[in-house]
Amino acid sequence: MSVPVTARLDPDTVDALDRAVDAGIAPTRGAVIVAAVREWLQNHGEDAIAESYRRRYAEPDTDHDPLIAHLASFSVAACLAASER
Repeated sequence: MSVPVTARLDPDTVDALDRAVDAGIAPTRGAVIVAAVREWLQNHGEDAIAESYRRRYAEPDTDHDPLIAHLASFSVAACLAASER
């Protein structure tokens, strides 16, 4: 079952959709839009975002590692001090 969704598209986008349908790429404008939304969701879903972070931070950041270590030490010390109150 599908749910209708209203969207406003500029005339150039609608023309491109019509050309795609005329070329046989998809049977309807809606089919093109559904495919585009599915692809966007696949590329921007939680798994894709997590994978993007894994790729970005796969190598250690040696320029900032000492700073992170100091911040972590400070955070641990602050938590321990707070728990002793």
